[in-house]
Amino acid sequence: MGTISQEITVKEIAESLDKILKSKLLIDTDLWGQDKYNRNFLERDVNLKARHLLKLYIEIEENFGISIPEKDIVSGGFNTISNISAIILREMKNKTTR
Repeated sequence: MGTISQEITVKEIAESLDKILKSKLLIDTDLWGQDKYNRNFLERDVNLKARHLLKLYIEIEENFGISIPEKDIVSGGFNTISNISAIILREMKNKTTR
């Protein structure tokens, strides 16, 4: 008999981030086009402000129970839904193996 995996996927995390951006930050990510998960937050037509990024960071901590390492922010990894989703998944896995 097989077991059902309880692990969250990057896609599920990305969908959660999309919902956070829409409901908490009032950002209509649907305007970013079909590739919205890979759109850089600092591109001219996306143009998220520092306050949006800070609020997103706080929402991630509260919703996923993890912190985004400073190295990921400094290196530019905190710039797309896809990149942030991968960071969240990594940090969630790291948290469970500690």
